[in-house]
Amino acid sequence: MSNFLIKKKSSIHGIGIFTEKDITKDTIFYEFPIELISNEPKARWAHIGKNKWVSDENVLNYINHSCDSNSKLDISDLPKLIAKRDIKSGEEISVDYNETEKNGKKVPCNCKTKKCRKYFLRIE
Repeated sequence: MSNFLIKKKSSIHGIGIFTEKDITKDTIFYEFPIELISNEPKARWAHIGKNKWVSDENVLNYINHSCDSNSKLDISDLPKLIAKRDIKSGEEISVDYNETEKNGKKVPCNCKTKKCRKYFLRIE
């Protein structure tokens, strides 16, 4: 895991990933190891391309969804996290699952943001 990203209890869901330092907008702050790739969808794996899903027990599998996320999963090359806005130290890292999951099951959302759509898509 990156030396400034930590796992801890999340108010969104279960365990989340939090930063221990400020992250500036548009910064690539984590690149995923591509050791575990599947051609079939699996629970808690991120969709990174046509018939491609990746797992990362260090960070990716613990990033929670938010309809008003502070990060995005860039899957154009090697999967990486990019800050969509400035992120403050202590803040939970979140992504909008609907940006990469197009054919998942609608699951009730718990992000509690003003932009909440009340659901997100997730592969079961």
